Amino acid sequence: MDHDPGAVFTKARPDDDEPPSKLDVKQAMREGYRARRQRRALVGGAATAGVAAVAAVLALSLTGLPGTGEGPPAGQDFGFDPAHAGYPYAPQEEWAVPQPELDAAAREAFGELAVEGGFLDAGALDYELPSDDEVTEMMASSGRGYYEALTELGYVNLALHFEPWSVPGNGVGVHLRGYTASDGDEEAERSAFTLTALQPGGWTVEPGPVGDAQFPQHLLDDGPSWTDEAPEFTSEDSGDGRTVMIADHGCALEAAVVYPNGSALRSSWDLDCEGQGRELSVVDLRAAMLAMPETDYDTGELAAPESALPPGWAFDEEWPAEVEAELGASVTGVTDAVEAAVPGAELASANAVQLQFGGAQTVRRQYSTRYELPYIDANAVAVNLSIRYVLPGGWTEGLPAEDESGDAYLLSCGADKPDVCETTEVDGRTVATRVFDLGDNEARWVVVFDPAGWAVAVETSHAGPIEGWDLEALVSLAVSLPAPVYDPAAYEID
Repeated sequence: MDHDPGAVFTKARPDDDEPPSKLDVKQAMREGYRARRQRRALVGGAATAGVAAVAAVLALSLTGLPGTGEGPPAGQDFGFDPAHAGYPYAPQEEWAVPQPELDAAAREAFGELAVEGGFLDAGALDYELPSDDEVTEMMASSGRGYYEALTELGYVNLALHFEPWSVPGNGVGVHLRGYTASDGDEEAERSAFTLTALQPGGWTVEPGPVGDAQFPQHLLDDGPSWTDEAPEFTSEDSGDGRTVMIADHGCALEAAVVYPNGSALRSSWDLDCEGQGRELSVVDLRAAMLAMPETDYDTGELAAPESALPPGWAFDEEWPAEVEAELGASVTGVTDAVEAAVPGAELASANAVQLQFGGAQTVRRQYSTRYELPYIDANAVAVNLSIRYVLPGGWTEGLPAEDESGDAYLLSCGADKPDVCETTEVDGRTVATRVFDLGDNEARWVVVFDPAGWAVAVETSHAGPIEGWDLEALVSLAVSLPAPVYDPAAYEID
């Protein structure tokens, strides 16, 4: 069970008055990063000019001038649901900009509470960041961004100091972005608290399991997480367009504020779940959260994903034990079918497995078996047969299109490999096959997709031909296999 879901989100900044200068500092920083992508090294007189340019931008950005951000302004429609959208992957130096206003606001709102409540030592906030000149020189010499320069200078694990954060949206090819801060204790197994400010995109205000196994991700969970009991959960309108949510777990507090412009701030506080004796009231937490101002973010790259993996299952270490009876019954059925088709075949192994797929943080659930067949190939090696029942969730029927990723599919051909993939229909069911021959080595795959939502994948390989054991025989075996034993109602995915 994840007791530190707060480490999943990030970013916010004060609503300062418009400064006299019309320079969009953060946009200038981003343009500087993009220029460095094209020209990583500065030489001769260009190096001097580069240092001066970085220094000018950095000096302005560290004074706290607000960036306006790109994309639709607060309250304007994105043209798509931002909860189901995200940002392309990019190194942090290409999108992250200094957040001095966010740091200052967090210190003001949470600093005293964190110290008095026992979350921070009295001197934890008595630090100063390096001078503008130091950071400027490191940025120019390394061609890296502001936060990488701080790391190079040794400024890491600072309490209530926001740093860039980005995680992939589960299997959809986009990322969430933001900034995160904590107690800065690198030796602790879990942070005493985390603050995360989220840019619009990839998350939902609806409560649910917190973590990267879901997309969109949830800010807070109204179910059991820190303890075995559900928290006291409240959600209310603050009266100024913001939504405030609190989850009181007794030994821990979580809170989130959703702003009119589609951004959010989330925090998580471990009070006394393991006897730490820290203190923080719901009233004080709510007031501190509301003291944090709305932030404008650059949403210029926010877009809906072109494609998405089908929803799978969160990894559950208890699942294999829970389905032991169903696995046993399924193995009995498939073993009878294999022995009837290939007399002399022997079961070598069987287990329930959870396999991660594509870029997803979720898994596919499978009953996996391996059989030793009474065949010896041209290399004097015994031939094996693998049979996997794939239960509903986390996959798409059929074969991918020629220009489509195969991540969502149970079988696909490689564009640069000498293999052949085909689909056909047998008794109303889709059957996909893959044939891969390289020299004397032969490999065959067959996947049968059942209308009930499960599939069975059969695989074998050997050197040289084996009489009576060809693709036709493998297809005949695959379509004869009985249905796996499982509870269909438990495998309904919204």
